[in-house]
Amino acid sequence: MNNVSKRFIFFVLIFSLALPLSVVFDALTVSDVYAAKKERKKPPKARRTQTMSKKVGADFIKAQEALGEEQGDKALKILNNLLRNPDLRDFEKATIVRLKGYVYAEQEDYPKSMSFLQEALSYNALAPQDQLDLQFGIAQLYLAIDQWDRGLSELLEWFDNAEALGNPPGPSAHALLAQIYLYFASETPKDSPEEKQFYRKAEPHAEIAVLQAAEPRENWYQIYLSILLFDDRYEESLPLLEAMVYRFPEKKSYHRQLAALYAELKREDDSFYIQQIMYSKDMLEKHAELLRLAQLYLYYEVPYKAALILEKELEAERIKDEEKNWEQLANAWLSAREWKKAIPPLTKAAEMSEDGGLFLRLGQTYMQEEDWKNAEKNIRYAIKKGDLDNPGRAWLLLGITRNKKGIKFENSALFAFKRSTGYDDMEADARRWVKVIEAKQARREADRLAAEAAEAELADDTIYFN
Repeated sequence: MNNVSKRFIFFVLIFSLALPLSVVFDALTVSDVYAAKKERKKPPKARRTQTMSKKVGADFIKAQEALGEEQGDKALKILNNLLRNPDLRDFEKATIVRLKGYVYAEQEDYPKSMSFLQEALSYNALAPQDQLDLQFGIAQLYLAIDQWDRGLSELLEWFDNAEALGNPPGPSAHALLAQIYLYFASETPKDSPEEKQFYRKAEPHAEIAVLQAAEPRENWYQIYLSILLFDDRYEESLPLLEAMVYRFPEKKSYHRQLAALYAELKREDDSFYIQQIMYSKDMLEKHAELLRLAQLYLYYEVPYKAALILEKELEAERIKDEEKNWEQLANAWLSAREWKKAIPPLTKAAEMSEDGGLFLRLGQTYMQEEDWKNAEKNIRYAIKKGDLDNPGRAWLLLGITRNKKGIKFENSALFAFKRSTGYDDMEADARRWVKVIEAKQARREADRLAAEAAEAELADDTIYFN
C-alpha cells in the first residue's frame, strides 16, 4: 500500500478512536478526517458519578481536558499518577488505561496505543457497548500498523459481537470492511481467483454502506462503484454513478465516468448531454476533451455551436494551434453557412499547410462571397503551391473567377479553362466554358464588324446629302 494511503488511514484511526461508535470511521476521505477532528472536542467521559470515586473522577476529568487541549504529556502524567493508586477498581483501571491509549493514538504512537487499549479490554470491566467500541478501535489500529490480517480478524469478530449485543454494525463499519477486502484484492495477482474472491466479499458490505446510510460518504460510493466496474457490470453501475453526479455535482471525474458509461451503453445522446453540462461548468479543460465536444456538435448537426467552442478555445490556447484544428473551425463555420467567419481560420490553416489544398478551399470560400479578386489570388497561389488532389478543378475555378471579373479578363479565363481541358475529369466542363467564352467573343467580334460596316455604309450615304 502506498505511503499516502497508509498515512490517510492513520489519520482516520487517530480521530475515530475518541469518537462514539455511531460516528467511528465515518471519515474515509482526507477532508472528512479533518472534519471529524474538528467535531471532537473531548474524549468520551466515563460515568464517574456512578462508578468512579470522587477523587479519581476529578483527576480523570483533568486528564480529559488536557488531551482536549492537545497537551498529551500532561494528560499522561495525570493518568500515570492515578494508576499508582492501589485501591482502583477494575472499571476505573480500564477507563484510565483506555484514555492512555487515546493519548498515544493522538501522538501517533500506535504500538503503545494498541497495548493500552488491549489492556483496557482485558479487564472486561466496561459497559458492553464500551467494550465493543474498544474492540473496534483495536481492529483499526491493527490496520494502522499494517497488520491487515489481524485487523480483518478483529473486525470480523467485532461484527459477530455487535450482532450478539443487538447493535448490528452500521454503514460506516460495513464501508470499512469493504475497504479492507479491496485492500487484500489489490495485494493479489491481477485477474486471479483470489482477487475476484475478495471483490465478492467486499460487495455486500459496500452495498449496505451505500444503500442503508441516510447520506452515504463519497468514498463509500467509490468503493461500491469500483466493485461493480470490476466485473464490467455497467447497467448496475449506471444508477450509482448518476447518484454520485447528483450528490457531488462539482466532481469532474464522476461526470467524465458517467459520459463514458453512457457511451459504452450506446446512449450517445445522454453522453453528449453530460459533456455539455461539463463544458458549462468549465470542467472540460484538456485539448482532447474540448475537441471531442466540438466534434460531437458537428456530428449532431449543430455546427454553429461547434464553431463557437472551437473559436473560443483556440484563442484561449486550450485547443492546440494546429492546422487541422483551424481547418475544423473553418469547416464548422462553412457548415453553418457563415462564409465570412470561415475565412480567417481557413487562412490560418492554409498558411500552416504544406500543399495548396487549403488555399484552393479559401479561394472557393471567397467565391461564395463573390469576392472575385481574393478568390482568384488564392486559387492562383494554390496552383503555384501545388500538390493538389484535383489540379484540373483548380484551373477550372480559376477560369470562373477570372470570367466573373469582366470582359478584360476573358482571355486569361479562357487560358485557365483550356489548361483545365488537359485533365480527363474536368475536360467536359472546361470545354463547355471554352465554348461559351469563344461564342461570346465571336458574337462580339461579329457585332463589331457589323457596326463597322454600318458606319462605313453610313459614311458613304452622306455623299448624297452634302
